[in-house]
Amino acid sequence: MAATDKPEQVIEPVEVLNNLLEQLWQNLCYMYDAASNLPDTKTLFEGAPIKNPTMAARRVMANMLLETMENIGRFSPWYTCPARAFGLVSMRDPVTGRTTWTLAPEGLQKWQPQLDRLTDAIDASYSVLSAIILVDNLMESEPCECEPLLVIHCTCNPPRSIRVTRTELEKAEILCDTCMQPFR
Repeated sequence: MAATDKPEQVIEPVEVLNNLLEQLWQNLCYMYDAASNLPDTKTLFEGAPIKNPTMAARRVMANMLLETMENIGRFSPWYTCPARAFGLVSMRDPVTGRTTWTLAPEGLQKWQPQLDRLTDAIDASYSVLSAIILVDNLMESEPCECEPLLVIHCTCNPPRSIRVTRTELEKAEILCDTCMQPFR
């Protein structure tokens, strides 16, 4: 007898988040006559404290609105509207002194259902988001001007060789596990 039950389809939290972000982006583009693809994760989550999903959702929504504003065609009636019309206000961060855009009270009220869904999705995919943001930051960081590697040899026949920096060589004597002699 053949089994007719299909296995349950498991939807990963990060897929839920990606689908939600895409849906929000499409709705914003439609609402404000914007035309663009969904911005990358780094742009959407810039300045978002993902340890606090509620605040992260607000930051992501503000970033999406800012991106939407940048992609409005100049013949749209939204083209000349101020940020407040989109539900955004600028705030000065007392710690860093930088000016940032955040959701205005009316923006919070208008987008509350979307913010609730976004908060839940960010909370559910916290680990993956942390990893994505970490990798993005590492990929963008300046490559370090590392010390050149030296090739050093032991006294085995044929000699074994390893690569180390001069600093590592000066810090400790490195012994070959075969001939028990230091590498030079």
